[in-house]
Amino acid sequence: MYNLEVGKGFPILSKKGREGEHMSVTIDDIAKEARVSTATVSRVINGSKAVSPELTRRVLEVIERNRFKPNSFARGLATDKSSIIGVIVADISNPVISTTIKGINHVAQQKGYTVMVCESDGNGDKEQMLLERLEEQKASGVILAGMNVDHNRIQQMLRMDFPIVMVTQQSSDGKITINTVIHDNINAIRDAVVFLHTSGHRRIGFICGPENDYSSGIKRLEGFRTSMEELQLEVPESYIMFGDFSYESGRECMRRIFEENAIMPTAVLACSDLMAAGAVSGAASLGLSVPQDLSIMGFDDTDLARYLNPALSTVRIPYFEEGEKAAEELFSLMESGEKATGKLVYVPHKVIRRFSVRKI
Repeated sequence: MYNLEVGKGFPILSKKGREGEHMSVTIDDIAKEARVSTATVSRVINGSKAVSPELTRRVLEVIERNRFKPNSFARGLATDKSSIIGVIVADISNPVISTTIKGINHVAQQKGYTVMVCESDGNGDKEQMLLERLEEQKASGVILAGMNVDHNRIQQMLRMDFPIVMVTQQSSDGKITINTVIHDNINAIRDAVVFLHTSGHRRIGFICGPENDYSSGIKRLEGFRTSMEELQLEVPESYIMFGDFSYESGRECMRRIFEENAIMPTAVLACSDLMAAGAVSGAASLGLSVPQDLSIMGFDDTDLARYLNPALSTVRIPYFEEGEKAAEELFSLMESGEKATGKLVYVPHKVIRRFSVRKI
C-alpha cells in the first residue's frame, strides 16, 4: 500500500514494510541508485526526449525495482503544475475543431495528461478570462484552436505562466511569434482553383470566410485572387461572397451569386464543406442541378463531404494530424521550459475529386 507524502525535491510514495515501518522512496534515492542526476530522473518520468535510451532504461529499471510510481498529482506538487492541458475554442460544435481536439487528446493521453476544453464563443474578453482561469488551475500548457488572435493578444499570451500553441489559425499580424501548426491556406485554395481550371472551368465563383478571419478568410481569398490572376481569369466582384462557414451562409451566398449575375459562374468554390453543402441546397432551390448546371467544391473534407448527394469534391485537410502536431509542439515547449520559439509547422493538403464537379 502506498501513501502520498511530501519529501525533499519531489513528492514521494512511502512503502509500508512487514512490521508497519515506512520505507520512503524519493526521487533522490532513484537518482543515486541509477547513478544519474535527479533532473534526469524527472525527465524520464515526464517522457522527455532529451534522455538517451541507455539512461532511460537504467532509470526505469530502478523505478520498477523500487516500485516508485509518482502519479500526476505528485508531479503537480513538485512542479507547481497540474497534468492539465487547456484547449480554448470558439465553437466546439464545429466538426473541424472537434476533429482537431481528438488529435490533441490522442497525444495528451499518451503523455499522461488530461485535456480541458473551454469554449469562448469567439469573444476576445472571454478568451483572456479563460486563459487566466487555466493559469489559476496550474495548467501545464494551452492550445488555441481556430482562434482569431491579434498582436495585442499575442503579447498577453506571452505573459502567461505556460507555453501556448496555436492550431488551424495564425496571428492576424502575419507574424509567427507563438508556435503555430496550420495548413497552407493560400496554396490549398490555389490547388483547388487549378483543379477546377483543369476540369474546364473559366468562370469560378468564391464563397469566402469572414473578412475578419485572417487565416481561413483573408488568406484563402488571397489564394483565390492570386491563382485566378495567374491563370489569367477575370473575377467579377459579384462572383465573390463572404459567409461565416455555416450551412445557412453558403445557401445565402449562392442565392446572391444567382441574383447579382446575368452570366453565372460554371463552378463555385466554397471555403468550407458546410458552406458548400449550403450552396448545393441553394442551387437546388433556384432550379440548378449540381453538377449538370453548376459545379460546387468545398474545403476541409469533413464526413459531410462524402455523405452529401452528390458527394462533394473538396480539399482534404488532416485536422486530426494537425491536432497531434500541435500537442507535440506544446509538449516540446513544456519540456524545454520555453514559452515560444516562433516555429511554424504546415500539414499537407490534398484535392479530392468526387461527383459535385464535372468536366466541361
